[in-house]
Amino acid sequence: MQIGRALALAAALAACSRGGGAEDRGQPRILEAAPAPAPFDWSQPASALAMDGDEAARRIGSLEIQATISWSVGRGPESQRLRMAERHVVRQLAGGDFHALSELDPGAWHGAETGREVVFAGGATFARSRWSPFRERPADRGAEARRRRDESFRLAGDLATLYGPALRVDPGGEGAVLGRAARRFALSLLRGAAMPAPPPPPAALPPSGYDEDTRRRLDFLEGRVPLALAGEMALDAGSGVPLLVRMKGVLGERGDPELRAEFELEARVAAVGAAVGPVAAPRALPDERKPRGVARALEQAGLRRRGEAKGEEPRDEADAEAE
Repeated sequence: MQIGRALALAAALAACSRGGGAEDRGQPRILEAAPAPAPFDWSQPASALAMDGDEAARRIGSLEIQATISWSVGRGPESQRLRMAERHVVRQLAGGDFHALSELDPGAWHGAETGREVVFAGGATFARSRWSPFRERPADRGAEARRRRDESFRLAGDLATLYGPALRVDPGGEGAVLGRAARRFALSLLRGAAMPAPPPPPAALPPSGYDEDTRRRLDFLEGRVPLALAGEMALDAGSGVPLLVRMKGVLGERGDPELRAEFELEARVAAVGAAVGPVAAPRALPDERKPRGVARALEQAGLRRRGEAKGEEPRDEADAEAE
């Protein structure tokens, strides 16, 4: 395997989430007013890892999670290994507002994502990449913000999805996390489990097929082979919300027996209830992905029309035509 392919696999692994959320109408959703969730099904403890931020807040109230995950990808024992470390923090309020931060390192290659920050407050979305100022996102009424949030919130759930039926969960007794009663479970690899068949390609796929980068990702995601897993999780005894998850494992690829993707995750609830900090709309630039005409572009370049007074707002071409 070429280094470029391993790099693509590392990027695919770091972005394998499929989070999401329901559309709203631009108004803050009051989660306490939503119907109470059904009691947690303790016969299916692994289902706790699929909870999104909204469901967790409905069950336990406001919470903050902190997670770190490291990846190492290589081919063969003597190959150069590619490494990536991620840090995620999600502060989810019971009223529906949230703040999600992700940081990816090293993120040094061309086109690499280095992280993002998303705030949903008062029914409005604000977002920025790691090194940029916040901007308003008026077109997003919360759906995209929740998808980004859950890419961080459900890290353990996405790993569980990669293992599928090969994830084994065994009761591990009782304990306490953050002073809350918890049920503990051991996580391990179920040997001999059959992985699901890959989905058929989309009907709209062009005759030339997938591009090279997409094909590399699909080779791994569709042909992944769970090779090792060890870990634990502690679920809140009253709600089933994951309070602590640790996972360490190895994944291979059916079509490339020498490939090894190793990871180590720790995700924990750092605060619950009144101990969770507030979420407020940040100072943000307006969303100007569609500039308002030639005059605006000239102003941004430091140029003004002849005859315009200093400090006067330049008029757009459309404004002049309307007059």
